[in-house]
Amino acid sequence: MKHFYLKQKVFSLTDRYKVFDDNQNIIFHVKSKAFSIRNKMKFIDQSNDMVVYNFRRKLFRIMPVYEMLDADLNVIATVRRKFAFFRPKVLVEKEGMSFNIEGNYYAHSFQIFNDANEVASVTKKWLSWGDSYQISINDDRNEAFYLALVILIDRMFHERKNRSSISI
Repeated sequence: MKHFYLKQKVFSLTDRYKVFDDNQNIIFHVKSKAFSIRNKMKFIDQSNDMVVYNFRRKLFRIMPVYEMLDADLNVIATVRRKFAFFRPKVLVEKEGMSFNIEGNYYAHSFQIFNDANEVASVTKKWLSWGDSYQISINDDRNEAFYLALVILIDRMFHERKNRSSISI
């Protein structure tokens, strides 16, 4: 199991995230577009400044639906927020596989499951400047995907308060 740390920049017009390894080296960062209708973001490898994933919100949806695209803008995963009364639900579909996210999204603590196997878990660090998370990943082959997914889930549940949850 590997541990990573996610920090969201405070006082920024756009959402900016940095992902750190155990040695506090930046390994990925995220840039978003200001005033984007589709909430576009780029997940970038820090070592070579290359885009690993792109995110964009699908329009004309009652519940948020995001697409995760590769560097060539091919859709590789769809992240859907499902309607639920007591607990929010998220379903991720990626190349014939599906992932369920369980936990308390609003308190920033949740787990990502592939079938019955926990592949990642996220815990918010409460005494920090800005939002900081510890991410534990059990699947070494898809670390970048899970890290990008955590950022996308954070974005989905904590979009700016002045935006409506219903998009047009």
